[in-house]
Amino acid sequence: MKPFLAGVMSLPRDVKLFILFNLLANVGFGVFQLVFNLYLVELDFREDYIGAFNSVQTVFMALAGVTLGFMIGKLGIWRGLLSGMIIFFAASYAVALVEQPIALLALSAAFGFGLCYLFNFTMPFILEFCPPSERPRVAAITFSMVSLAITVGSLLGGFLPKIIHDLNGDVGDPSVTAYRATLIIGTTIAAMGLIPLFMMGEARRSRAAQDLAKAMIEESPSERKQVRSDLTVFVGAAGLMSLGVGLVVPFYNVFLTTLGADSEQVGYVFAFGSGCAAIIGLLAPWVARRFGSLNSVLALRLGMLPAYALLIFFPVYGLAILAHAIRLTCINMNWPIDSTFMGEMLPRRARTLAFGWRSAAWNFGSAISALIGGWIIVKWGYSPTFAGMIVLTTFSALIYTAYFRRHPRVRSGELDPRPTAKRTEPESVTA
Repeated sequence: MKPFLAGVMSLPRDVKLFILFNLLANVGFGVFQLVFNLYLVELDFREDYIGAFNSVQTVFMALAGVTLGFMIGKLGIWRGLLSGMIIFFAASYAVALVEQPIALLALSAAFGFGLCYLFNFTMPFILEFCPPSERPRVAAITFSMVSLAITVGSLLGGFLPKIIHDLNGDVGDPSVTAYRATLIIGTTIAAMGLIPLFMMGEARRSRAAQDLAKAMIEESPSERKQVRSDLTVFVGAAGLMSLGVGLVVPFYNVFLTTLGADSEQVGYVFAFGSGCAAIIGLLAPWVARRFGSLNSVLALRLGMLPAYALLIFFPVYGLAILAHAIRLTCINMNWPIDSTFMGEMLPRRARTLAFGWRSAAWNFGSAISALIGGWIIVKWGYSPTFAGMIVLTTFSALIYTAYFRRHPRVRSGELDPRPTAKRTEPESVTA
């Protein structure tokens, strides 16, 4: 723990403030993520409506992803992030107060737009304000701290509805009022993240505008063609994987309740999974150095699937907890490895475009599959959605790694994903 804290304290001031912002914002999101579907169920909505809500939300997350590069180029990272957060907080308060189906769907659009900015400014910020040698470590710390924040948010979302319900003197399961109050409390915690944002110095002053025309002139036609090809595979593989994940993730808290869990127990499950991801995720830089970036990405993407395969045949509570924890841990380790690898692979002018379009592809895919997944669950249950996630995630992982293994910069050794055991110069785990 002491080396970890020392590593965090040694980071630049604005990076530490950015991590604090992420902590507060994601505690609030953790509460929302856990409670909102249960809130919709309490309002007598079924999985098909939950799927529709998630579809609208993720479509607008995708549209926001398309604007990401433009907003950073025009406003800079800090101003672009602040703009998205204002939309996010306003929509979060509003959806906690509205019960009408059409109005909720409209608000889910604004919520999704803001949520995209919360999720997708992490790597652009790290790539812009951290030296290259520090990026893998900072990325791993940041994503682990986000998982820790979601752990805390999940715990709060698990027990706050019951506490509020009991304080009101009500009996039975938590009411709509208890869930609504929990959502408002979570959003208020998230909104406190604006404080460290306004305390930033260099990041707040910098617009970090990129001269795209100059960058394009400096690249040869063959280099531009390679970048387009890289972007296509990077974005396409993410979209394919999102089609699988979107069949399962939006409904997982409801799935747990079908196995006998109440809202408090669901909170513990989500907290356990996020806690595992936060702790084990700190090993991501070491894993990438030890086994190579591409080997690690392949293993982590495929590593979460066996538990879901077992759930098809043995839908039991304990296995569902394990599957959730494995998935979050694998994703939390994969994301910084994958994102840092692509940040090094692409020229500076293409990085923001890559992360923005990846977000768009991910969320368009999730929107489509969430809508389909809700309908499938109502008709046939959860097993077909688990099978769909397994097939689509497998194809995504194989396409991604097969393409980049043949990349000229990888084959030449300029970007070497090989394990450190095969290199001549060993690296420190804590570097």
